Amino acid sequence: MKNLKMIHLSLVLLLSLTGCYPWGFFAAGGAAGIGGYKYYKGGLTVHYKAPYLMVWDATLTALKKMEFEIETAEHDLARGQVIAKRADNTPVTINLEYKSDETTKVIIRVGHLGDKESSLDIKEQIQKALLR
Repeated sequence: MKNLKMIHLSLVLLLSLTGCYPWGFFAAGGAAGIGGYKYYKGGLTVHYKAPYLMVWDATLTALKKMEFEIETAEHDLARGQVIAKRADNTPVTINLEYKSDETTKVIIRVGHLGDKESSLDIKEQIQKALLR
């Protein structure tokens, strides 16, 4: 019986270290509307638990609040893209994709190679706009 508990504990520890255990997903996003996020190859992918058009509006609100210059903002029923610039002319591209009635995938890229901290700031501003 003791060996079985040790095996289970070892398995849980191993899975949590590799990111395969469920709590790793929840720790990444927290509550209040974010299903999870990851930063990969210069882009921050966020899954918002909110309808697509609501996330679209929140994205535009967030960028305006951050005083970004919006160059283009186009969307259809399933996908959208916003291209903007920060005050220092750094390009910002945000792609949105309808996933379900209550889930929207957003990919945020700041600069040509990506800027994780700036992308996280935009993610938070979108989240704040969603909560208003």
